[in-house]
Amino acid sequence: MHSAPAVTYPVGRSVFHAGLLGLTGLIGALAAALWWVQTDAPSWRHWLFMASWSITGWIALTVWRRTPSGNLHWDGHEWSLNQVVRGPVTVHLDLQCCLLTCMQTDGGGRYWLWLERRRDVGNWHALRRALFSGNSPGRGSDTGVSA
Repeated sequence: MHSAPAVTYPVGRSVFHAGLLGLTGLIGALAAALWWVQTDAPSWRHWLFMASWSITGWIALTVWRRTPSGNLHWDGHEWSLNQVVRGPVTVHLDLQCCLLTCMQTDGGGRYWLWLERRRDVGNWHALRRALFSGNSPGRGSDTGVSA
């Protein structure tokens, strides 16, 4: 079996990821509002929920804003991010139009990357071939994803 051909794919903040965070935040706010109007007087539990909802939203926004950007590159043998960080990339969620991947760096760090087809439609299939090829590092039976 031959290795997938080289491909470079742009990465950055994901619109899908932002929408997912916004939707879950909105659902949390609606649940809080519904709970609030169904009680006679707000208690400490309501305030605790609002504080935890606010902190969680702030953390989610911070993580989204710190998403690495640049180029994910497969040279036929290894993955690199911006030609600096190297390590295997594993797919954790495949929605066909976007992929949630994790790059485990040689230094032990992790970069979670949402890859979206809309960023480079022409190279989308080449990226998927590289990610799901049997010779791609990080591609093992524990990924839970089939080609």
